Amino acid sequence: MNNDNELLEIDFLQILEIVKKNIIIFISICIFTCVLGFAYGRFYLPETYSATAKIIIVKDETNMSSSNVTSADISFSQKLAATYKQILMSEAISDEVLDNLGLSIGSGGYKNMVSVNAADNTEIMNISVTSNDPELCARMANEIVDVFVSKIYDIMEIQNVSILNRAKVPTSKSGPNEGKYTLYGLLAGLVICALIAVIKALSDTKIKTEEDAKNILDYPIIGMIPNFLEREVKYDD
Repeated sequence: MNNDNELLEIDFLQILEIVKKNIIIFISICIFTCVLGFAYGRFYLPETYSATAKIIIVKDETNMSSSNVTSADISFSQKLAATYKQILMSEAISDEVLDNLGLSIGSGGYKNMVSVNAADNTEIMNISVTSNDPELCARMANEIVDVFVSKIYDIMEIQNVSILNRAKVPTSKSGPNEGKYTLYGLLAGLVICALIAVIKALSDTKIKTEEDAKNILDYPIIGMIPNFLEREVKYDD
């Protein structure tokens, strides 16, 4: 067990030594992969925009302006959020929304563009649409909530949804995130550098120390030959 630990320590130190000797090369690799990641996110991926509409769920729509809403009503509304999320993403809603907007992207394209989530510990739901077209994002988000509000009674036989905020046309892009792709590039560069260091360490079969000889040959060492360096001998005139 001790021998194994010593081997691991020696290998790790060897890798560190390789990193020190090639530090400029490894830093250059990381910079290069970071630049590639940034360029991929900035110039290759298309810009995307997101617009969000909000709806609120209560026990009864008529109670929204009343002060008689209880904690049980709020808890009931929060539990409905998971069901309503599935309805919002279903073809019962998507087919009508796409038909009203004249889009032919199908339910798969709809699911790729639309995300629905409930705000933590509230009865508010956010319906977000992401697209390359900022105006389409807002129109689609608003159409989704309009269709949902109009159809929820036929589906659930309750009328407990109201539009809290309609979506507005986004003025700034939501993606891609260049910083995220730059970080991916850095991680890729570090992996490449680690692989290079490990490969160099594994391919180096030279015996450098007495300990190396013991581990590899498994024979006792009875002596060592010193390393005599050539020295320039100067003679007096």
